[in-house]
Amino acid sequence: MKTEAKAEAADGNVSWENFVKFVRQLSHDLRNQLNAAELQSALIGELTNDAEIKSEIRRLRELVSQLGATLQSLSASVAEPRPTALPYAAKDFIADMQKKIAQEFPEKGQAVRWEVLPVSATLNIDPELTEWAAAELFRNAFRHDLAADEVQAQASVEGDWFTFSIREAKKEEIDPAQWTQPLQNLSHGHYGLGLRRARKIIAAQGGELTAKFDPASRTLTSTITLPCSPESP
Repeated sequence: MKTEAKAEAADGNVSWENFVKFVRQLSHDLRNQLNAAELQSALIGELTNDAEIKSEIRRLRELVSQLGATLQSLSASVAEPRPTALPYAAKDFIADMQKKIAQEFPEKGQAVRWEVLPVSATLNIDPELTEWAAAELFRNAFRHDLAADEVQAQASVEGDWFTFSIREAKKEEIDPAQWTQPLQNLSHGHYGLGLRRARKIIAAQGGELTAKFDPASRTLTSTITLPCSPESP
């Protein structure tokens, strides 16, 4: 184990475990400094009666708060998920997902074509985490190289398994083997960690998140599979 660690250090590679430790420590340190900046700005706001200065201080505090939220989100994205399972009707999950996508993407969400087969199964999942993971598929679709104006979302139950998938046409070929690898696509406010977290969330609940790319049609199909509860009707 020590030999492997020395080899990693020698060739410049960093293990995922060490990367997570780094992110957590950096986030902790920066949030402490941001909290101090928040308190200092609040104190300065109390020392002045100038309306313009007070307005600028409020804006500064909002920016500090946003930075803190970004750091908290970054820490959550590398942490191992700990879902709390609750009975959740599959039809309610689908209905809640439709509402979530419509609210989060008021314009792009209209491009989603839902194909939902009648489902009466019950899932034992963490509703909040699972909805986040499913929504991440849409976030990823809308953010990266979408070639068509429409995204297809399908939901069905086959045997003891619930399946939720989205199909999207892409401008360029995608390697599914690299699809959930962290730090692949970086942009302002996005750090390439969402799909990995989504896969971990689904796996922690006995399910699987997979992707297949059809080079002929340049279509990426992302699929979440979750076990149905034995108590399903």
